[in-house]
Amino acid sequence: MYRYKQIEYRCGAVLEVIRCIPRGSRKGAPCEKGTKSKEDMNRANMVQAARKLERKINANFRPGDLHVILTYRKEARPGKEEAQKLVKKFLADLRSQYKRAGEPLKYILVTEYRRAAIHHHLIINHINDGKRTTMDYIRMAWKGRGSPKFVQLYDDGEYSDLAEYLIKETEKTFREDDSPTKQRYSCSRNLIDPKPRSRIRKTKTGWSLDPKPRKGYYLLPDKLYNGFDRMGYPYQRYLMVRLDVPGSGWRPAAG
Repeated sequence: MYRYKQIEYRCGAVLEVIRCIPRGSRKGAPCEKGTKSKEDMNRANMVQAARKLERKINANFRPGDLHVILTYRKEARPGKEEAQKLVKKFLADLRSQYKRAGEPLKYILVTEYRRAAIHHHLIINHINDGKRTTMDYIRMAWKGRGSPKFVQLYDDGEYSDLAEYLIKETEKTFREDDSPTKQRYSCSRNLIDPKPRSRIRKTKTGWSLDPKPRKGYYLLPDKLYNGFDRMGYPYQRYLMVRLDVPGSGWRPAAG
């Protein structure tokens, strides 16, 4: 009988599945790992950071919410510390507007200044109070500083590519000694933090290298990984997405 551990994260429209060998069932020598370089370790840390951010975006945001890029006018670009003060005030203004509209403000904020002129990436829940939308509020709060750029989140409700992009954006910036944040991103306190659910499964032959999607879901082929974990034991990870991702009235459920 073959035993393995199955871990699942339910994040909005996405179901993430991880399969690995539990410690009590690890027999024989693992695959040869070799000595990992600093670059290898940094790359592994980036992957884990991107997955954590991916789960947070998938669990808290939906199609129609926004990815906003906040830029500054060339002649009025602030320093790193001043930019943090400006964006903090900007978020406070937005929070007040959302509160008046009877809606919570949910956001993830990323600041980048190493690879390009200083700018901010903001993932934010979109609202429409009947008079103004989130885009109106952002234009008013950012007026005089620069031109916001708006991109609606994808209709499939799966945002792993966006998470990977944001982690790569800040890989060097947040490590600098004079970084004003010392973190890859910040977010509002009201976001769902998806928790894993795990169980031990028993089969005669082990897991299939070609998993099938569950009823009501489709599998993302480019997100399927069959290989080995950091200890050199067999490991599988894949993502499934709901076929019927709800529209603008949908709000993600916890867990």
